[in-house]
Amino acid sequence: MSPRAIMAASAAAAAALAAPAPATVVRVALWPEDSERQPFAVPTEPGNTLEVELPWPLEDWAGRGFTPDAERYAGDFVIQAARGGRRLFVTPVAQDAHRVLHVVMALGGGATRSLPLEFIPAPPTLAWRKVTFVVAAPDDAQRPCVTLQRDPPRARLRAPGPSSEIGLIRTMRLLLNTSAEGARDIVAANPALSLCAADAPPRDFGGFSLACRFAVRDSATGELGLCVSVANQTPRRLLFDPMSWVVRVGDHVYPAGTVDFASELEPRASAAAFLVVAGGPDGATTGLLADNAFEPSVALSGLVNPRPVRRLSLEGPDLR
Repeated sequence: MSPRAIMAASAAAAAALAAPAPATVVRVALWPEDSERQPFAVPTEPGNTLEVELPWPLEDWAGRGFTPDAERYAGDFVIQAARGGRRLFVTPVAQDAHRVLHVVMALGGGATRSLPLEFIPAPPTLAWRKVTFVVAAPDDAQRPCVTLQRDPPRARLRAPGPSSEIGLIRTMRLLLNTSAEGARDIVAANPALSLCAADAPPRDFGGFSLACRFAVRDSATGELGLCVSVANQTPRRLLFDPMSWVVRVGDHVYPAGTVDFASELEPRASAAAFLVVAGGPDGATTGLLADNAFEPSVALSGLVNPRPVRRLSLEGPDLR
C-alpha cells in the first residue's frame, strides 16, 4: 500500500471515530391510524433484545415467526408480552430474521388501535435497543401565546385591608404573650402564616433603641407583621411621630401603613410596637418573607420633661 493510501485510510478511520455513534434508544411519534401507509421499521440483531414501549395497554398481538417459547415452538423471534402491559420484548433468534408483528392496543371504552412493526436485520452498531412510541400532537394544536409584559402579573392574593391588618396585629399580640412553643402551635394551626424570630442586637438611635423581636407573614394577603421592642434610654418622655415608621430591607424602604404603638414612652421604659407592611410604595405586594433582615426606624417628634412642676417654698408669715 502506498503512503498516500495509508494516509487516506488513517484519515477515514479518524473520521469514523470522531463521528457520533447512532442512537440505539429511539422515540417515535405515533400519528393517527388512518394516516399510516406502511409498518414502522425497527432494526434488530440477534445479539440483543429489543424493548418496545407502547402509549396504551397491550390488548393482543399476532405475527408469523414470533414465539413466546422457542424450545416448544419454532420461530425467528422470541416475544415476551403480557396483556394490559405497556412494554413488550422481542429477541431475534435467527440470522437475518425479518418479520412483521401486529400489536393491538386498548384505547379505553372498547376502542382499539393497531400498530404494525416490521423488524428488519441490521448490524449491531445500527440495531435499536429500545423504541418508545408516543402520541403525536395534532397539527392544529394551539400553542400557548407568550408575551412579555412590562409589569409583573398581579398576585392572586386576597386584597389586604383594614380588617386583615388589624387581625394580623391581634395575632402578633397573641404570639407576644405566649411561650415559644405556644407561638409555634398558633402558627401551625394557620397554614397561611409563617413565623421567624429575630436575634439581631438592638439598633441605637441616640435617645432610644429598636430591636426586632419576630416577624409574621400572611401568605393569603402578602402582608408582613413586625413586632419591634422600643426602649427609652433618656430621663425624659419621648414622643414619636406615628407617620414616620418605615422598615428597611437591604436597599428597599417600605412604609408601615398600620402601626399599633402609643407614640410616647416614659423615661427608661420599653414597650412593643406592632407594624404591618401591606405593600410597597406603588401598592404592589412586597414579596417580603418572615426571615428577611428587617431594620425598622421611627422619628422623634419631641422630648418632654416628665416632672415640669417643682415645689418651692414661699416667703411670708408662718401660719402654723
